[in-house]
Amino acid sequence: MRAYIPILLALLALPVQAAPVRCPDDGEGGACVWGRAEGYDGASLQVRGLTIQVAGITVPHRRELCQDRAAKSSFDCARPARRRMGELLAKGVACDIWDVSGDKLWGRCQVAEGDLGRALVASGVARAAKDGPYEPEQSAALAAKRGLWAADTAIPKDWEAIRRKGSD
Repeated sequence: MRAYIPILLALLALPVQAAPVRCPDDGEGGACVWGRAEGYDGASLQVRGLTIQVAGITVPHRRELCQDRAAKSSFDCARPARRRMGELLAKGVACDIWDVSGDKLWGRCQVAEGDLGRALVASGVARAAKDGPYEPEQSAALAAKRGLWAADTAIPKDWEAIRRKGSD
C-alpha cells in the first residue's frame, strides 16, 4: 500500500481537465447539438453542419466601423465579438435549439464558462436583444465601460443611443 501513495499523490497533483460541453440528458425530446464549433461569427456558429443564431443578442455588422479615439484608428465593429466568441468556443459548445424561423435556427448555447450569449453581452462585445434575457449583463457592461461600451470607442449610432440611455 505504501508504494502506491506517491503515485496517488502525483495523480492528485495533475491539473483537472474540464469535461467537454455536452447536451444534458433531460429526456424532454428537445433538439440539442453539441461539439466543436466548425465556424462562427459574432452572433452565430456552426456545429455539426448546422448554423445556429445565438438567441438574445445583437452584434454589429462587419461593414460597420468603430473608431478607437485614443489610437486614432478604425476597426470592424464585429471583430471583438468574433474574437471573444472564438475564446469561449475553444472547449466546445452545446446549443439547445429554441426556434426555427424560415431557414434560421435560433438557440441558447452553453460553453465551459456558462451561457454563451450572457458571456458575450457581459464582456461588452454584443448587446442584449430587445426584451431578451441579458439586460442585467448589458447594464453591468455599460456601467463598467467594457468592450465596445468603452468611453474612447466611437460606435454605430444605434449602439450610441443605448450607451446614452445607460448613462442617464
